[in-house]
Amino acid sequence: MVPVEPCEREKNPMNLSDPATPKASGVTRWIIRHPVPTLVILAVLTLAFSWYLPKLSFRTSVYDLVIEDLPETVAFKAYQETFGADDLIRIVFSGKNVFDPVDFAHLKAISEKVGSVKGVRRVISLPEIKKVIDLAGEQSLETFEALITPVPMFEKNLISKDHRRTILTLVLATDADRDQVILNIEKIIQASPAGTGLYQIGMPLVSRALVQLTQKDFLRIPPLTLLIIALLVWVLYRNFHPVFLSLACVAMALAWTFGLMAATGVPLSMMTMIVPVFIIAVGMAYCLYICSDYLLSARQAASPADAVQLTFANVTLPTTLAVITTVIGIGSMLINKMTAVREFALFSCFGMTSLLVITLTLFPAMLVLIPLPKRGDGNQAVSGLFDRFLAVMIHMDLNYQKITLPVLGAVVVFCAAGAFRVRVETNPLQYFKENTDIRRHFFDIYQDLSGSFPVNVVLVSPEEDYFETPAHAVKIEQLQKYLDTLPGVDKTLSFVDYLKLVNYASNGYNLSFYALPGEDFEMRMLINNFKSLLGEDMLRQFMSPPFNAANILLLTHISSSEEFLRLRAQIAGQLKAPSYRGVLGEVTGFSMAVSASSHVLTTGQTKSLLLSLGLIFAIMLLLFLSSKVGLIAMLPNFFPIIVNFGFMGWLGIPLSIATSLVSGIAIGLAVDNTIHYLVRYNREFKKDLDKDRALTDTVRHVGKPIIFTTLTISVGFSVLIFSNFQPTAVFGMLMVVTMVSALVGNLMLLPSLMRHVELVTAWDLLRMIPTLGGMSAGMIHELNQPLNAIKMGSDFLRMITRKGAMVAPEQIYQVADEISRQVDRVSGMIRRLGDLEDRQEFTRGKIDINEPVRETLAIIGHQFALENIAVTLDLGAPLPPIYARKPRLAQMVYNLLVNAGEAIMAKPQSGEAAADRTITIRTHAEKDRVVLTVTDTGSGVPAHLIDRITEPFFTTKETGKGKGLGLAISQEIVRAHGGRMKIESVEGSFTRVRVSFPAWPEKERR
Repeated sequence: MVPVEPCEREKNPMNLSDPATPKASGVTRWIIRHPVPTLVILAVLTLAFSWYLPKLSFRTSVYDLVIEDLPETVAFKAYQETFGADDLIRIVFSGKNVFDPVDFAHLKAISEKVGSVKGVRRVISLPEIKKVIDLAGEQSLETFEALITPVPMFEKNLISKDHRRTILTLVLATDADRDQVILNIEKIIQASPAGTGLYQIGMPLVSRALVQLTQKDFLRIPPLTLLIIALLVWVLYRNFHPVFLSLACVAMALAWTFGLMAATGVPLSMMTMIVPVFIIAVGMAYCLYICSDYLLSARQAASPADAVQLTFANVTLPTTLAVITTVIGIGSMLINKMTAVREFALFSCFGMTSLLVITLTLFPAMLVLIPLPKRGDGNQAVSGLFDRFLAVMIHMDLNYQKITLPVLGAVVVFCAAGAFRVRVETNPLQYFKENTDIRRHFFDIYQDLSGSFPVNVVLVSPEEDYFETPAHAVKIEQLQKYLDTLPGVDKTLSFVDYLKLVNYASNGYNLSFYALPGEDFEMRMLINNFKSLLGEDMLRQFMSPPFNAANILLLTHISSSEEFLRLRAQIAGQLKAPSYRGVLGEVTGFSMAVSASSHVLTTGQTKSLLLSLGLIFAIMLLLFLSSKVGLIAMLPNFFPIIVNFGFMGWLGIPLSIATSLVSGIAIGLAVDNTIHYLVRYNREFKKDLDKDRALTDTVRHVGKPIIFTTLTISVGFSVLIFSNFQPTAVFGMLMVVTMVSALVGNLMLLPSLMRHVELVTAWDLLRMIPTLGGMSAGMIHELNQPLNAIKMGSDFLRMITRKGAMVAPEQIYQVADEISRQVDRVSGMIRRLGDLEDRQEFTRGKIDINEPVRETLAIIGHQFALENIAVTLDLGAPLPPIYARKPRLAQMVYNLLVNAGEAIMAKPQSGEAAADRTITIRTHAEKDRVVLTVTDTGSGVPAHLIDRITEPFFTTKETGKGKGLGLAISQEIVRAHGGRMKIESVEGSFTRVRVSFPAWPEKERR
């Protein structure tokens, strides 16, 4: 990704015909030959997606925070069916005295106007109460004030203690257009006389504010992100092409993604608004990896086509794997039950997949059409700065592991302790910054009145008409007295409150009658009066028609999910008291549904994280065929997640819907750099098996791309700090912290850990045998014997010819026959070696394990005889066949026998040890398995090393005398055939290798 140093391209041209030169895929080669058709196809696809962009809509609501199938959500919907929707808008009116004729006249005008707004079902206000109490309209305001002031249910619910403020509560119809209702009310408020303090508050206002802020963020943050990252790329490159091509790829991916959203009718919400920032930041980072490799490849290429071919031969695999792991990390959120989170995951995954397709097609097509970069392109000052930084990192990785690893371990412990302090909380109010009207009004309303976030307590009896009895209705009254004492609860209202109010009004406003009646018939009469004075629909808000379900409305100033759930637990505990026997109580409401949904995030977060970690581990396992490599590769990717949660815990940042996305995104992004590092390290390490040199060259090659991608992604997400949403801003900050932590993990933790593990696949080992293992001295001797015989025969015939001597035909025949036999001998040996090394043999079949044993002995048996090593064969017959590749089995047997011979040769040659030089090969059937055992009387393996001898490149021989590949390869061959390997050894005595394979099923042999 970094600017290349000035070079003379002609001095080191790339030879594409060289077999060692990496080759691009067939698709890439087609694109290189047909760049214009490729660009046309991409343009048509982009236009097709862009056609739907005008249909893109916005929708952000507090209802997006609810999980639909959650029990609390189901209970809330059942509550709405019984008692009706409880969407409330509360208008706060402030004046000198609300009972002053001027203020009351203003209040009455506002009440009448908002009551006529379409979608408002009922208005509860002082003027409306006066209409009910004073049907003739003859009472003075002083009399009206004197009548309602002593009534407890009006205090803090309708009027403040100082009578300077009052609330108009608007109950909305189920089918109301809430946005239009809010706009119409706002017009009424703005048209009110100057000096009248008015504002509206409630859940519908919160939802509308979320939509407005989402639109502002969408129009401001993605363009700002794109601009800042483009400037960053320009500073790093000082080259137009990387900036232009990266921006083109990202812009096209955005068009595809949002075109699909518009086509499927999915609107932009607070969650999906993060998608464009994610695609821009991550997409630019991926593009820069390709640009980096292209600038390096251009140094060796004679033409743009050659440079592109070499570039995509190098970057296609790691880029594809990087996108796959990112998609896995984000896609794991699809199991989340929250719709908003699933939508974010779905379109982020589509955006990343689109980006992969575009970068692997648009990039090569465009690069072929532009000239190679000129000498000295790039910002050399920036390149030199990062070179020095990487040199420090390499020095620390190689020389200070005893310091860096404990320090990083201490950081992990500290952050893990902080992670246990993370609390789960969704607080819709916290979505807004402190200077917003929504947040200020929320805190203002409950100072003198009651809060605007409702909770409902429903009491249900199996008996119909249960609450028509005063003795049962008093349970509602008793529970209210308890509820009024709970923290956060400002006011409670119920069926009982309205009954007492009707009783008070029906008895000449005598306060002694502000109570429930004592007799059942009085209760029924009072209920009829309730219906007459306040209406049937008001009764339905607090009592079901069969009078067996009562609703208690709690007006609270609670906004935290944690506090809502604590309130629910307190109420549930109270309802277990004996006095509530005969009724079942349930705490419900929209706030409870949101709170419970928020806490389900914890489980969803854990499941998503474990799923993504498991899938990424599986990819590492498949890529490198080593569980140890898979586990170690996951550690640096787990490190930023621990740091993220520790950072949240120690700073008191809650786990909310927005912040829950961080770990899923982080694991997907962090592993991208890990893959680039491991793929490069694998390539470097196989050159000479020098770990330190491989580490050094790997960090030098991929260190700058890792730093620059981290910088690009961090800068991209940091723009979210300017979001109007507090959680989104916190999300941006956490992403920066997480990406910097991932950088530390990939440049310090990963290189240090990889010095303690071999990153070479089993098939890499098989390919490396000719270059690493070479040919043993015994095998060279075996081949030299027939070659010497051939040489002697040809010298004899040349001498006879030169001297013109007469030779008997029998003698010439004998020499020719010997040459022919020796040629056949060499050909047989070469053929067997070729069979042993045949990597193109992928066909499995029924194999008798004795066959590869005999054929391998035919190759190296003479060598054992020359070394005075006796071979004892105990081959069972007949044996069940096994399902295997014969060349692979022969290779395994060869490795085991060579190891056995070398172990005998390494044993001191004196006394009884010199006489006991035996290799015993035994085959037999054992239940449903076929067993091969190779036992030697060699030097054995020390007990403390027995578990390590199958590790690649681990050897007990002196340096330079062994590669440590034989047993590692053999074990992988055994595993690939479903077999098992067991090794026993006693130092100085013997080693026994027992290999077993599943036998071909008997029913299939017939």
